Amino acid sequence: MGEREMILIARILAALAALFGIVLGLGFLIDPIKSGANFFLSPNGIPGMAVLRADMCAFFLTGGILAAAAAWRQNAGFLIAPILLFAIAITGRTVSLIVDGVTPGAFVPMAVEAFFVVSLLFAHRTFAASRSNG
Repeated sequence: MGEREMILIARILAALAALFGIVLGLGFLIDPIKSGANFFLSPNGIPGMAVLRADMCAFFLTGGILAAAAAWRQNAGFLIAPILLFAIAITGRTVSLIVDGVTPGAFVPMAVEAFFVVSLLFAHRTFAASRSNG
């Protein structure tokens, strides 16, 4: 596989992460109750609604916007934050598995996060290599 094909795959993977993050982030902004329920979260009054709108929206939109910028500009630097967001999320879920135990469906979000960590690491490496090659 040539460099052009690798860059195309990297851009598609980064764009997929961007779409995922932007859609989820906007979902928390527009309908925090429904989006929160999809993540087993329910707000505790108006302050809880603000947490869902602010914190969850910020988590997903930040990762999504930066992944979109990376896909558009083919710039590896934009992928550091989304990679860290997904990797830290997996770490938190792992701690929860150890401390709280395994629940049905516990591994599905971890698989999604692991997919994005691996995909974005691939994109990061591909974009960085293409910049160093000129």
